[in-house]
Amino acid sequence: MQKNLKILLFSLVLASGFLVSCKKAPPQYPTVYSNDGFLEYSKKFNKQLKDLEDKDIQIYIQKHEEDFLPTNAGFYMTRTEMVNVRNVKDFDTIRFNYQISNMQDSIIYSYDDIGNQLIVMGQASMIPGIEYGLKRMSEGEYAKLLVPSSLAYGVDGDRKNIGTDEPLVIEINLEDIVNYEK
Repeated sequence: MQKNLKILLFSLVLASGFLVSCKKAPPQYPTVYSNDGFLEYSKKFNKQLKDLEDKDIQIYIQKHEEDFLPTNAGFYMTRTEMVNVRNVKDFDTIRFNYQISNMQDSIIYSYDDIGNQLIVMGQASMIPGIEYGLKRMSEGEYAKLLVPSSLAYGVDGDRKNIGTDEPLVIEINLEDIVNYEK
């Protein structure tokens, strides 16, 4: 009997523990942080940077005779020849070379500095501006890209010759598409 009483008492304690633990938790609200203005400062800074780079790009376009077209990706591009109608797609193996200049036409990295590139599209590490430009090109084509810093090396630069937040002029020769991915 003593044993049954202990089991009954233990069961009551356990059941009351379950009842207490099923108590509804108080609602949780998002943490409210003090607004120190950083977000507004950041938005303003980035807008000013974009406006400044857009102005630099427009000045470059006015000083050169090429016909630059804006792209949906946020850079300008011109094509000097149209050999083929098939553009580069992801997983195509392509051979190309390019050089990088600043907005004053000073070469930062020449074709020789960079060398010929053989890559699988979409699998190689490269700045977005070059990748987006290549996807708009056909085999045997030359293009000049005006790339804002956000699609180039951004706030870090390349930590060698390209400065922070520097828009670039990139000249690309797409030599050939070695194999097509279907």
